[in-house]
Amino acid sequence: NVYQDFPNKQTNSFRRNKNQQMAVEQSNGWNSSKNTILVITKARDNKLILFTQQLAEWLIFTPRYGKANPFTVYVDAHLKHSSLFDYQSLIQKNIAWESNLLFWTPKLCYKQPELFHLIITLGGDGTILFTSTLFQSHVPPIIPFHLGSLGFLAPFLFTSYREDLEALFDGRLQNTANRMRLSCTVYRYKHDPYCVTKAKRGAQDNTVWTHQSITSDDKMNQTSESSNLHKWELMETTWMRKAFKQSAKKYVKDEGLLDEKITCYSTVPAQTFHVLNEIIVDRGPSSNMSMLELFGDERHLTTVQADGLCIATATGSTAYSLSAGGTLAHPDMQCTLVTPICPHTLSFRPMLLPSSISIRIFVPFGSRHVSYCRFDGRNRIELKQGDHIKITVSPYPVKTYSSCDTSNDWFSSVQSCLLWNNRQRQKSFVVVEGDQMKQKKAENMFACIRTEEDNVPNTNNYDEEDNQQEQQYELNPWSDEELSRDEFKLESKI
Repeated sequence: NVYQDFPNKQTNSFRRNKNQQMAVEQSNGWNSSKNTILVITKARDNKLILFTQQLAEWLIFTPRYGKANPFTVYVDAHLKHSSLFDYQSLIQKNIAWESNLLFWTPKLCYKQPELFHLIITLGGDGTILFTSTLFQSHVPPIIPFHLGSLGFLAPFLFTSYREDLEALFDGRLQNTANRMRLSCTVYRYKHDPYCVTKAKRGAQDNTVWTHQSITSDDKMNQTSESSNLHKWELMETTWMRKAFKQSAKKYVKDEGLLDEKITCYSTVPAQTFHVLNEIIVDRGPSSNMSMLELFGDERHLTTVQADGLCIATATGSTAYSLSAGGTLAHPDMQCTLVTPICPHTLSFRPMLLPSSISIRIFVPFGSRHVSYCRFDGRNRIELKQGDHIKITVSPYPVKTYSSCDTSNDWFSSVQSCLLWNNRQRQKSFVVVEGDQMKQKKAENMFACIRTEEDNVPNTNNYDEEDNQQEQQYELNPWSDEELSRDEFKLESKI
């Protein structure tokens, strides 16, 4: 018995030591087992290719955690054949480049999001949104470096990337922002050619599907062969039939036609998107305004007659929603912003709703034209009459590192990037000597406007041209075909 217990005691002791070591690593700094870093570089900017090479070299060849090459770095697959990046020359200089420098593609990010432990973005806000699009489930933490145009979401400057990453790996950089995302499922109207005949004959079953009826014993026997996808399809169809009946009674005079439409209505899920900024439903290229039905939980809120509708997160409150007249919202707020785009009424004001409310936007059958939906400015799809989208809180937020803290970064960005409430200071009645210098200092007292010299690092081995043609870019964006995902698979939890 003594000899039988010895391996267990040895194993338990090893586990305790391992757990203690991991606890010390997590409290003192970066976990050394997290050694895979993804670098996402802004496309169509050749100088960033050299910055990517410089960053990758520092990450791979800076000794850390007792290893000569502590990290495996993934860079854009387009850089493998870039003359500026010069991958073949790097391999010839040091064989470690071949084993520690790998290349990512959108397919790899879609299928293996847990492969990466940290994401470093070199660009602006668009690069961060593109990163969110690549990871439609789990998102590794992001440290964004400002090398774009606005840089509202990127508080770190590339000139100090070594100091910032050293602080991260040493455990001194721990402030993060947990940014809420929205999950949007597109439901397509399903037309049954035999349903009209059945409805007219009165042979259609009027069973009402609810969450309780699906889980009951008698209904479980009928739907035992149905998948979770089919159950959610039935629930969403039933909900839309109920909402459609309540709203359509006001406008449809023919009760027979109304019953026929409601009975024959069914919907199927097509695809789900997780967005960081906003979901836009608009009229697209049509010259007519959009007509949409807006629902909040079980209630019909209003009929939207406007150019479109913007459903944004708190992070997206400073983007499209702000341009459409929406309010500013702190990124820590768990809320949903509903902002009309050029509404054809004076009383349609923006709303700030709790994130617990499920929002549905339905294209009614009486709409003159189809509508279009975009997700963070990408993946535009067409919504035909009878189609609708359902918007809820995504279970996959985006975690970004903050240079100071979330509030300080946000207010600094609002003041410096958007120039919030920035005007010339009112002059006093009494003018004394030196007031001009004091006034000049006071104008910039609360604004930390980044200068161009602060944003762009100095490189001696690259001469930037004023006018770069598109064919001269060595890092081009991924095409729509390369960014296409596999067929939609609805999760068991929606």
